[in-house]
Amino acid sequence: MTDPKNYVPGSFGCHEALHLAFVLHSAVVRELEEHPAIVAKPKWRALASAAADTLYDLYQAIGEEHLTAAEPPRHLGFEE
Repeated sequence: MTDPKNYVPGSFGCHEALHLAFVLHSAVVRELEEHPAIVAKPKWRALASAAADTLYDLYQAIGEEHLTAAEPPRHLGFEE
């Protein structure tokens, strides 16, 4: 069973969700929003753009909580 504590803001699990939101946003922009079939149809482009915007908003929301909760990695020399 998955332990919810592994996915709270500041955890590696939350960082993984942040990264996935970024990757999926980038893929939607690159692969859908800029695809010639999508570009040719304004309604489709608007939908692809809305999907990209939503993923970007998700990325920002996760980042806002995750990055303020995250502790600097001790193994990188950020010890106090």
